[in-house]
Amino acid sequence: MFKLTTPPRLFAITSLLMIVAMVIGTGLIQAPFLQQSFIDREAAVVSDMINALVAEHGVTASDLQEYVSVEARSRLDQSLTSLTMLRGASRVKLFDREGTIVWSDNPRLLGTKTTSHPERLARAMSGTVQAVFNPANSGKGPDRDELKAATIEFYVPFLVKETTADAPGIAGVLSLYRDPQDLRQTIQHGLYLLWGIIGGAGLILFLALYQLFSVVYRRQRVAESRFSKLTLEHERIVQIEKMSAMGELVGEIAHQLNNPLVGVVNLAQLAERQLKNPERVAELLGEVRKAGTECRDIVQRILRINQISRSTPQSADLNELVQDTITFCHQSIALRHEVAFDAANQKAMLNVDPVLIRQALFNLIHNAILASPDTQVRVGLEFSEHEGVPGVFINVTDHGPGFDGKTAAQLFKPFFTTRANGTGLGLAVAQHIVMKHGGTLLATNLSTGGARFSIWLPSVTTL
Repeated sequence: MFKLTTPPRLFAITSLLMIVAMVIGTGLIQAPFLQQSFIDREAAVVSDMINALVAEHGVTASDLQEYVSVEARSRLDQSLTSLTMLRGASRVKLFDREGTIVWSDNPRLLGTKTTSHPERLARAMSGTVQAVFNPANSGKGPDRDELKAATIEFYVPFLVKETTADAPGIAGVLSLYRDPQDLRQTIQHGLYLLWGIIGGAGLILFLALYQLFSVVYRRQRVAESRFSKLTLEHERIVQIEKMSAMGELVGEIAHQLNNPLVGVVNLAQLAERQLKNPERVAELLGEVRKAGTECRDIVQRILRINQISRSTPQSADLNELVQDTITFCHQSIALRHEVAFDAANQKAMLNVDPVLIRQALFNLIHNAILASPDTQVRVGLEFSEHEGVPGVFINVTDHGPGFDGKTAAQLFKPFFTTRANGTGLGLAVAQHIVMKHGGTLLATNLSTGGARFSIWLPSVTTL
């Protein structure tokens, strides 16, 4: 079924309508100019012809002043009668300087000042050839009563040789009426040619633009189709990755819970066989309780990961926040270790959740102390850009063994740990907190030994 609303068809219809309107509008606008151009050219030809006849028969200014004399009448007849035989000529009038008709093919007009365009006559008296189109039945006067059809009226300065000088002068104006039929046909052919040229150029332009539009539109459709397929494929891959990550997470959780649960089952079986030995049963139940407590601790750590998603941001000075975290580490029973702090020399105000940032920093300091229990851990705060964005670094440096390439690939993976009693959640939780604040958690091996873990947070306002 033909659809009008497709972009290529809408473009084609709109372009064609615009081209048609342009051709018609150009023709209508150019028609008067083209008509006047042909008339002016015809007027120049008539002027040259008239003045050639005047010069050939020796007409002088005195002939116009004494036009009633036999000699003057004879020279004017010889000069101007031939004009009445021109193709399409319908009236000839000769005006003297006072605007009186001194010669005409219609004798009744002699001695009168009959003219439909006195302003044109006045301009011609000053030496300018004039031409004007007279519609049918226009104008008044005895000559116009006889000329019912449309005509073109030429007003040509009548140049004659002065009696006292050789230079020609304007002795009067000759008015010639001609049938515009031939001129109309010429103008009509010119308009047809003009419309044809404009229409042809417009059609070529339309075909070129339509071809370009079609190519662009097809490429756009292809690009949209490919993008849609890529989007669907991306969503499918993301879903697969989510399922894979979920399966991996479930597997890690199952692995963490499996060992203590196997212990619970084995201890329960031993307790069943030792029912006659209450002391041994009590000992086994204590081991069961410890294994259950371990399972509970694992579940609670998993639940704490979900609690990280809830935060309350507020303006905080990172210098004070880091110092509070280090003080807490010093007061912790299990973390009695020297931690030095290189504070920034100015306040670093940032809109963060202080509780979450303290937790992330505590995890990094905790890991650093465990990695280098016999050496000092240093925490530093510095302003610096990361990937062209201004921000602040919180660096935690230790002097431990660092980490190899295989370990580096899994540092932030949940439940991955290199310690026998580690949970594998400290770095994963810290990374999640930092990313939630729009920052980055970086890990680097130092050439002098040890490692540096850096929290970078963007958009720092210094006060």
